[in-house]
Amino acid sequence: MLLPSITQRNRRWKVILALLFLLFLQSPSFGQPQPDDTGLFREGEILLSKGETEKALWRFKRLTAEFPKSPLFNEAKFRMGICYTQLKRPQDAIRILNELLPTFLSPSRMAQVFSLLGDSHLELKDRLTALHWYGKGLLIPGQPNEELKKRVKSIMDAPETEEELKSIESLYRGAYAGGYAKLKLAQAAKRQGNDTLAKRFLTELEKEYRGMDYMPQAKELSETIPLSTRSKYTVGVILPLSGIHRPFGERALQGIQCAIKEADSPLISLAIRDSKGSPWEAEKAVEELVNKEKVIAILGPLLSINIDRAAKKARQLKTPLLTFSQKELPSSKGDFVFQNSLTPSEQIQTLVDFAINELDLRTFAVFYPNSPYGLYFKTLFNQEIAQKGGKVLGAVVYQENQTDFSQEIKGFFKIETIQKYDSRKKKDDEFNVSVSIDGLFIPDADDRVGTILSQMAYYDIKGLTFLGTSAWNGASLVSIGGKGAEGSIFVDTFFKKDPSPLVARFVEEFRKTYQREPKTLEALSYDGAKFIKEILLSKSVSSPSQLQEALRQVKNFQGVSGLKGFGEDGKGIRTLYILKVNKGQIELISP
Repeated sequence: MLLPSITQRNRRWKVILALLFLLFLQSPSFGQPQPDDTGLFREGEILLSKGETEKALWRFKRLTAEFPKSPLFNEAKFRMGICYTQLKRPQDAIRILNELLPTFLSPSRMAQVFSLLGDSHLELKDRLTALHWYGKGLLIPGQPNEELKKRVKSIMDAPETEEELKSIESLYRGAYAGGYAKLKLAQAAKRQGNDTLAKRFLTELEKEYRGMDYMPQAKELSETIPLSTRSKYTVGVILPLSGIHRPFGERALQGIQCAIKEADSPLISLAIRDSKGSPWEAEKAVEELVNKEKVIAILGPLLSINIDRAAKKARQLKTPLLTFSQKELPSSKGDFVFQNSLTPSEQIQTLVDFAINELDLRTFAVFYPNSPYGLYFKTLFNQEIAQKGGKVLGAVVYQENQTDFSQEIKGFFKIETIQKYDSRKKKDDEFNVSVSIDGLFIPDADDRVGTILSQMAYYDIKGLTFLGTSAWNGASLVSIGGKGAEGSIFVDTFFKKDPSPLVARFVEEFRKTYQREPKTLEALSYDGAKFIKEILLSKSVSSPSQLQEALRQVKNFQGVSGLKGFGEDGKGIRTLYILKVNKGQIELISP
């Protein structure tokens, strides 16, 4: 009986398997082949061309999910970006297009990706970011770019504010968008009746953007401005307006323009040149400004590497040059070079004099970065301390990118760690400091000094005064240094919280114009420009030589950076601020 039983069971299984097979054949996943990556891509393309964007998007998404190694993977993602853009889903488009950027894309596809990114940001009302992506697309060589240019122009043809145009002109100087923004600013100045300012914008446009397709518009506008609007005086400006030093050049230029507002002072116009951080460009700019622009004086250059050649050329051409460079310059009586900057020697002389004569400090040490700046200030400090009768007991050097100063601190102060345990046997370190000094000089920027001072506080370094340069005058000194920064002393030539009405007006005017607060560089450049402006508007000056004489005569100027005039050596006459950290705030203590 066993054999028939097995036979019957086998028959039942065969019936079950046959039924399952029939059901499988009738299922939608069998009988018709599933589309492969090529099929999905083809279907998506057809649907996209018919305007069935949602269905097309589904095909491309499925391809990227099921075939991640497909050669069509990136192309499917790109089509997803197109679909999202057409469906007005800009955030999804930006996300998927950004995923393509690290991959290898042909120049034409890269230009299309940049264009879509620009469109998506424009959809989000982020005009400046859209301009960024359109601009990147214009930089790709060999690609048609007329549509991108139209998009760039459309943004600036309907600016939200004139400040937006100024921001674009500054951010994209030298690029297609920067020139078009300058043209729009010229048109705005013309509409406002300020032909002098319009002429300046157009002159800069001709020099910087020659060959751009909007130059015929600039020429037409220029022909509508009468020649008689030329300013009585032209002041040259030489600053680094491109390259790594551009942010500093822009800051100095804003200070100058805050002082010489051509809308308010039509008798004075500015002729601006980019030194590009090059001594030869700075020298060339001096010659061009004097011989072609007929300037009566020059403001700049800013960088120390540029000043020697520029100063030599200004002396040869007998044109006053008022520089903001911190480099110590040789000068002689009757020189044409004037220096309105905060030099290292001025800072050290003021700081050491206050430390010894007012604070009665006698013994010192120096912690300094391994850089030309740090070494130079260390040398000046040592020399000045010796001349004033103090003693420098030691110096410690550290690396510019260093963040942990424990070894330097423990080594110099000969710190011993004493381990103690509380009632719960919890270990707590205490430190025994063996070396005692009155003052510690640290010539470095506010953020790194703050880090050093916070670590000094950790090791319980007390009973000394920390001394610094104008580079300390920043928020990080207190925010990072914390309690370790308390009582610190440093010098500067500008303090934005100075209670004087003169400084308060400058800070308010600058903040209103540029939506940020000025620092020392802006104050110095503002004073330099205003010093020249006041002489030109109040005295009968008809030549650079006459202006040079007038610059030496004024000794009662009231500058926001403390400038009073210039000495026989051409250096600015001023009294520096002594600033102190007190209860977490930087305060003025002298004068």
